[in-house]
Amino acid sequence: MRKPMRVAVAAGAAVVGLAFAGPALAAYNPTLIALAQSNTPGKPTAILLAHTQGASDDPTAKDTIYAPPGYGVNLTQPAGTKIGDVTARLILRGGGNAEVDVDGEVIADNPALHPSDPCAPGLHQAVWKLNITVAGTPLTVYLYVDAVTTAPEAAFASAKLQLCLAGPIGTPAGAQLLFAIFDVNGVFTNPTSTTDRIWRATFTPYAPGTATPNPAGTTEGQALVPGRVSLSLTVKRLKHRVVVLQGRLLLDGRPFRGATIELFVPGKTKAVAKAKTNSSGRYAIRKRLKKKTRYHAEVFFIGTLASCPAAPLPGVPQGCKTATVSFAAATKNVLARPRR
Repeated sequence: MRKPMRVAVAAGAAVVGLAFAGPALAAYNPTLIALAQSNTPGKPTAILLAHTQGASDDPTAKDTIYAPPGYGVNLTQPAGTKIGDVTARLILRGGGNAEVDVDGEVIADNPALHPSDPCAPGLHQAVWKLNITVAGTPLTVYLYVDAVTTAPEAAFASAKLQLCLAGPIGTPAGAQLLFAIFDVNGVFTNPTSTTDRIWRATFTPYAPGTATPNPAGTTEGQALVPGRVSLSLTVKRLKHRVVVLQGRLLLDGRPFRGATIELFVPGKTKAVAKAKTNSSGRYAIRKRLKKKTRYHAEVFFIGTLASCPAAPLPGVPQGCKTATVSFAAATKNVLARPRR
């Protein structure tokens, strides 16, 4: 399966669509996306996390992201370790509202250097740096990460990630975040059960036109990661060297409709064919072959939910406003042999 940040690139259109698909009159409705590279119970997995919001939304001052209960959490990475990559889109309020894409890395820092950062005062088990460059100026966003073991947060979380954002006041060219995607490697281990996992985030905006956070405007977003994702691939040989590569996509044992399945030749990063699943979760791709060829199928899906799948967190003034569902899966290679 492709690496998580390749997923981010492949899913970029979906992320942008989520960021700008909110109601026109919405003042503040950010969205959380969480995608696990693997759903195997009890096994390590890379996690892709994303924050998206519309250009008309108030700027974001702070995100607090909660990993669901049951995840194993490893926060022992030495300072300087690369945790993952980050890609983001910014709108330059001081540059004619031009939009720019930036990329960078997520690097572990020494937590002892951050005992009194205003964003999240106190010592933390881990501090990660998101390093990017905006309008030629380096910019670092810090992530403060802790395992959650005590009430009340332990009832809905195994880990907490906090990050504060500047902008458009005080940032190069008045840069304001539209969306940010970053992957986290070597940190999380899947729960041992196959129940669905609900990631949560609280989003606090700035008061419009100021650099002062507006706690009363805080909202919640939820991101559903299905506990079981099954994707199959088989080969049916027809005459005249035609084969049909077909399979089925199931989420928690139920057919899933409307997901794009991509077909790959091992070692290649560009899909050779695509198909959408029907109401029974099935898909089929016809290929005419010159020689026997190995293929595998992959699916990466990001979508919105009509309502939040879990009760809102207590104490969030605006409640839960947005929800997504995301998943990834890949099949093993199958050998397709042409038939004369």
